[in-house]
Amino acid sequence: MKKTMKSLIKKVFNDLNWPTLERTSELPVIRVITDVRNRSHLILMPEKQHNKSNDLDYLHELGHATLCEKVHPVFATNGQFAPLVNKRQFLPLLPSLNAASDWFVCHWQQEILPAEMHKQIKDNMPVVEEVLGMPNLPPLDIILDASLLIAQAVHYLDEPIDCDGVLKNIVDAFLTVPPERPSAENCIILVNRLMAAYTDQRARLIPDGNFSVWDVYQPPEDNDVTEATYSQQSIVS
Repeated sequence: MKKTMKSLIKKVFNDLNWPTLERTSELPVIRVITDVRNRSHLILMPEKQHNKSNDLDYLHELGHATLCEKVHPVFATNGQFAPLVNKRQFLPLLPSLNAASDWFVCHWQQEILPAEMHKQIKDNMPVVEEVLGMPNLPPLDIILDASLLIAQAVHYLDEPIDCDGVLKNIVDAFLTVPPERPSAENCIILVNRLMAAYTDQRARLIPDGNFSVWDVYQPPEDNDVTEATYSQQSIVS
């Protein structure tokens, strides 16, 4: 199996069309950063003794690069923003963008390694149980990670997990958008449904020359109209 995984990683890597450069990194995990404007990828690889990433983690990063090339740059691990803008304005967007893109990339992994991905979901269930047992809500990133795992357990393992409040709202948001239909439009819909759980701001892609960049904005004050707009948006087939 280990050899098969290595072979699969090599195949996915070789199937990338854009030039790829590998560089040693001080980070403890593998990251693939995409330069959409120059159509290239940078793989940040930790020293072997410090690397906490496994092969599934590496494949996941390559999945972001693959969907970035073949579907839309919205799936790159690094968000696409206009040059020289104040990145702080995008802080409300980033947690939901990361979680939304992972929803689609994890399905890409499911299609090629279903048994391994099912095992990964099951192995991470203790994390969900820990979050569900907390007396107070944990940080947003942990809530989103736990909600993603719960949604995956429902979608792939048919194992419903009881949760309520903000966790249930976020799980329901994931499950309204089919992960097997990656597109910029569906990613934007999911991003906004996730953001609705913790902020009244919303996000959209706007043109920036030949590229698209993220914009975070305040929708009209009529909340009923705003929520209807996002809940009724059509999923792209």
